[in-house]
Amino acid sequence: MVNTHYSLLSVRNLNRSFPVVWIGVLALYMLAGTPLVPFHGDESTQIYMSRDYAYQFLERDLNKIVYSETPISPTEQELRLLNGTINKYLIGLAWQMRGFTLSDINEQWDWGADWDYNQQNGHVPSENLLLNSRWPSAILMAAGVAVMFLLGQALGGRWAAYIASVYYALNPALLINGRRAMMEGSFTFFSLLTLLAACWLLLRPSWRSAVGLGLAAGLALASKHTAVFTVVTVFITCAIYIAARTIRTWRSVPVHVVLRLLLATGIALGTFYLLNPAWWGDPAGRAQTVLELRQNLLDIQVNIFGGYDNFLDKTAGFLRQTLIDAPQYYEVSGWDSYIGDQIAQYETSPWRGVSVGGSVFGAVILFAIIAVGLWALAWFKRIRAAVRTLIGVWALVMTLTTLLLTPLEWQRYYLPMYPAMGLVAGLGVSRIVSIFRRVPSSEFRVPRS
Repeated sequence: MVNTHYSLLSVRNLNRSFPVVWIGVLALYMLAGTPLVPFHGDESTQIYMSRDYAYQFLERDLNKIVYSETPISPTEQELRLLNGTINKYLIGLAWQMRGFTLSDINEQWDWGADWDYNQQNGHVPSENLLLNSRWPSAILMAAGVAVMFLLGQALGGRWAAYIASVYYALNPALLINGRRAMMEGSFTFFSLLTLLAACWLLLRPSWRSAVGLGLAAGLALASKHTAVFTVVTVFITCAIYIAARTIRTWRSVPVHVVLRLLLATGIALGTFYLLNPAWWGDPAGRAQTVLELRQNLLDIQVNIFGGYDNFLDKTAGFLRQTLIDAPQYYEVSGWDSYIGDQIAQYETSPWRGVSVGGSVFGAVILFAIIAVGLWALAWFKRIRAAVRTLIGVWALVMTLTTLLLTPLEWQRYYLPMYPAMGLVAGLGVSRIVSIFRRVPSSEFRVPRS
């Protein structure tokens, strides 16, 4: 039976010290492979974008980063609108602390040129700068282990916490993309933190929990724009859950509950706005521009690399990327000839992770465990209603948005699915264990002749 007495954030109820050691070991595992992960061209672009950190905090020249109809650098402005800000600021802070200067920063990766051109014309960061720039994303991705553990614990108790956290820590796709100097580490961590903060708000409502939810959501949005799916889902689900509970008990919604949600919403929007100077002055106009730029980028990617032809192909790609989860080190054909040695070294290291599906047979087993978890999520009443509702709706939205809105089979576009799958699989294992524990041991004895 699932232990419903676990406290969501209380360290005292984490079975003393072992869970802390468990989380620490998994986090160190995720960090250990950071120097070995094969290079991706988008790392160059993210490091190039860290110039904004220098413009804003070292040179203190906001004119270089606020939106302009006649920008100093159209390329930088377009990248500024298309991408989140958290990773580039953290990269800038990291290279400043290590003694790098703006003159050490590479140019943007030129996807229209070949590998040799980029190498010879300053579009590739130095080895030290690249590794230094990877740590912010890797550290945040590793910190997500603790958040996954707490979410699993709130959802299904001890077994769910251990399974969800180890699935997260060993997932090859999360490891590859989180260890790179890209947005995925901050995006994943703050998205999960938003979900945890929302659970906290529903279970232990207070002004402090409202502030925590607002900050986490704002940082998630500032990390990567696609975090909007998690943030909007969490806030709407919280509002509907509170309203539904009020209707069931025939009581009016307390004013302070509404004010807490409004406070969290205001802090989230304010945090995002503060961290995005390119949006200052006309946020509605910038949002429209970002949507247009994002759609244009996706259209270009589909035209060049080929997208899904129909819904059946899209479903097949979704199942391959989520259940089998074979590592995808690059998206552009021919890159294996450039980073083949790096891939081979990474593949032979103990830090490459484990594909839980890994094969058709493994995918079937994983699917069966997730099916049990979905059954428990829908029907097992001993899970706290607030947690079951919030995580269940979030997992459903992640599934639908990833399946329906992903235009081509690039693994990093499927990253939001892996934490959701880990939590549901953790709940499935928890229920399977509890079922076997209730079966008398005599039923498993071999009868004597």
